[in-house]
Amino acid sequence: AGGLLPFFSQHITLYITFNVGLANPMLLFLLWANLLGHCAGFIPFLAATTASSEHIMATSSSSSSCKMAVFSDVDGTLVHYPKNLAAAEPEGNADTESIDLLYLPPSKTGQRGVISSKTLRLCQKLRHRGMPFVLVSGMRSTTLFQRLPYLPRADAYVSESGGRIFYPVDSPLDDEHQIDGLVDGLLVNPEPYTGCPSSHHNPFTLVEDMEWKNQISNLQCAGSDGYSTLAPRAGSDGFSTLTPPTPIEHRRGTLWEHAKTMQKQGFFLDSSGYATAFRINRKHQEDDLALNFDDFLQKCKDREGIPDELGCSTNLGCVDFYPIMSGKRNVCDYLLRKFFGDHDEAMSLKSHALCLCDDDNDVEMALACRKAYIPSITSESMQKLASENRDMIVTENVEEGKVESLATEAALEMILYDN
Repeated sequence: AGGLLPFFSQHITLYITFNVGLANPMLLFLLWANLLGHCAGFIPFLAATTASSEHIMATSSSSSSCKMAVFSDVDGTLVHYPKNLAAAEPEGNADTESIDLLYLPPSKTGQRGVISSKTLRLCQKLRHRGMPFVLVSGMRSTTLFQRLPYLPRADAYVSESGGRIFYPVDSPLDDEHQIDGLVDGLLVNPEPYTGCPSSHHNPFTLVEDMEWKNQISNLQCAGSDGYSTLAPRAGSDGFSTLTPPTPIEHRRGTLWEHAKTMQKQGFFLDSSGYATAFRINRKHQEDDLALNFDDFLQKCKDREGIPDELGCSTNLGCVDFYPIMSGKRNVCDYLLRKFFGDHDEAMSLKSHALCLCDDDNDVEMALACRKAYIPSITSESMQKLASENRDMIVTENVEEGKVESLATEAALEMILYDN
């Protein structure tokens, strides 16, 4: 033992200190105690503990390293709507790669969104780093399905302000391979973009999170009458394969009872393409309601007349209503635990999530996450929050021409650099 001790001191010390001690100080103490007290028996002890120490190092590294999920809004955050398409091109010495844009199909109102190829590439870099990437939007599910070919590939897609969650899966080759929750009739053929990998061209479809759906479709929430049997094919006119939606008056559930109350007050409701939410748009209201819409927005902010079972948020002159268990913050928390497991009680959005956002309907999500990156600010309340909170980082800089897609790219690059 006396002859072996110098050997161990010179050749084993570094292994123990750096490969074991950094991962687990207690194991380091036990190893040295065994060495000094039972040096003759140290080699078999070391052999027996090497495999387990490697497992401890991996587990410790996994649990102590700051795993991050990234949740991103879509409109105004990844996708932008320049007043004229020429305005989308940067001035001066801006990176020429950033002007390579994909043009989304025109919306019902004639607006045409754009997303840059660089934005798409950066989103994929996040996923390649092992960071789950999720699109979280208030858009109706049918709109999401139409726009999927142009949006970043994600680990999950959330629509209707958190009411529905979908995961991408390879398109089934035949009817024999049915998947519970599979979105019927949907086949996404991704649009190519500059620098996209060959795997990007593979078609895919979506499968709905049935655990979440079963909770949301409870009668105390949204009920199940709003779900359509078939989905529109992405990239088509959007409605060719969609079964006629159930009228609001025939939908059951707390959400739709409140919708009927709103209708009786004279509001025009938008429920087309929604199963778990409905929208009240200022532009769709009669003159008297439109003129007093700001008062209505304040009442919604104060939750006046809104059932306890429902939540609401504002977005560009619209108010979305949905079950209280839904909403962007709650769905992000649910997905975080789906990705990382719920065994760690200390895990939370504040410790393990980042987000990109821009508007009032993102506020709760932004405040819940560790950091929020804001490529554009579309509301005074978001501007105020960003100025008061150091964890809200605005990447837009009008004076430098860093706006819209360029500001989005800057936000994504910051996330990649910091993580």
